[in-house]
Amino acid sequence: MRLTATYLAAGTLALALSSCAGSYHQIRPANFTRYQSMSPAGAPVEFSYQFSALQMAGGNRKYIKKERKRGYQTVAVRVKNNTAADINFSRDLELFFGERPTMPVPAIQAANDMKQGVAIYVLYFLGIGQVGGTYDPYTGQTTGGTLLPWGPLVGAGNMIGAATANSNMRKEFVTNEMTNKVIRPGETVYGIISLREMNVAPLRLQLRGGAAAAPAPTTAPTPATAPATPAPTTTPASDGR
Repeated sequence: MRLTATYLAAGTLALALSSCAGSYHQIRPANFTRYQSMSPAGAPVEFSYQFSALQMAGGNRKYIKKERKRGYQTVAVRVKNNTAADINFSRDLELFFGERPTMPVPAIQAANDMKQGVAIYVLYFLGIGQVGGTYDPYTGQTTGGTLLPWGPLVGAGNMIGAATANSNMRKEFVTNEMTNKVIRPGETVYGIISLREMNVAPLRLQLRGGAAAAPAPTTAPTPATAPATPAPTTTPASDGR
C-alpha cells in the first residue's frame, strides 16, 4: 500500500512539474521588423499592424491559450501622424476590422481576461513523496526511507511565478495602450491593442469626420518680399546753350 502511495506521489510531482506556471515574454512592438499595412505612404495617418503578437514575442504558451479561449486577438501596431495637428487615437481615429468598425478592449481588462491562474497551484501543497526505503514483496510494506514534502515548495514557486508573469503582462499592456493616446504631428508611435475577435481580417485606421486632415508642411513657406523700388531718374543739367 505504501509503494502505491509512493508511485502516486511521484506521478503527482511529475504532473506538477509539467504543468508549471508560464513566464511572460514581452512583445516590445517597437522592435518588430515586419508590419502589415493597408495605408499608402504619405497618407494623413499611416497605420501598420501585426497579428499574433504574443506568439511573435516567443513563448507565452499559457497566455496564447488564454487568448484563444477568451476570444482575443493581440495586435502590435504602428501609427504615424502626417497631419499638422495632434491626433487622439480614440477620439479622432476609427479602426476597421475588415469592413466593419471595431473597438480595442482597454488594456487592464484584456490583461485580466488573459492572465493565467494563480490559486490553482495551492493544490500542489498536498504533494508528498517518499525517497529511498526497502520494499518487502511478501508483506507489501516499505520500510525506511524519507518523506519528502515537495508540495509546498512547488506550489509556492508556481504561485509566485504565475503572479509575476501576470504583472509583467499587465504592465506592458498598460505602457503600450493606445486608448486616448495623443500622436503629435510627424510622430510615429507603437502600441498593443487587444481585439475581441476570433479570426483575423485586414485592419485599417482612418480619420473620423471633422478631424484635422491637412498634411503637415514639409518645408517652411518662403516669406513674400516687397517689389523692388525703381531707382529715381535724374535730368542732366543744362549748360545754358
